[in-house]
Amino acid sequence: MKNVISYIICICLFSCNKNTDKFELCPGKKWPYYHPTLKYQGGFYEIKKHYYNNYKSIDSPSNTGIVKISFNINCEGQSGNYLIETYSLKYNNVSISKKITKQLLDLTKTLIYWIPASNEDGDTVNSHKFFAFKIVNGKLTDILPR
Repeated sequence: MKNVISYIICICLFSCNKNTDKFELCPGKKWPYYHPTLKYQGGFYEIKKHYYNNYKSIDSPSNTGIVKISFNINCEGQSGNYLIETYSLKYNNVSISKKITKQLLDLTKTLIYWIPASNEDGDTVNSHKFFAFKIVNGKLTDILPR
C-alpha cells in the first residue's frame, strides 16, 4: 500500500506540475511573425520600468554597445527561444560581459504578462519580439524599440 501511494504521488508530481522551462509554439504557422497586436500588460512603460528598476549596473568602461535579445511569444502568451546578439554602438560585432547579457536575458524571461497577438480572424497567434539595450560603460541607458 505504501508503494502504491508513493507511486501515485510521483505520477502526480511529474504529470500535474507544469514545466515552465518547456516552450512550444502553438500549432499552425511554423514561423512566428512580428504582430502589431502583440502587447504587454501595462504597455512599454511597464517593460521599461521592469528593466530600469531591476538592472544592476556593472561599472566597466570596456562594456559599451548594444545587446539585442529576440524571442518568440506563443498564442498563450508564453515566451521562449531566446537569442542574444551583441554589437558596438556602430553595429559591429563586439563582446559584452556575460554578467550583463545574462542579467538582461534573465530580466527578459521574467516578463510574463504578454497579451498574445491576433490574426485578421481574431485568433491568437505566435509572434516574435526583440529588445535592443544600449549599454554605456556597463550601465543601461536606453531600451528599443520604443
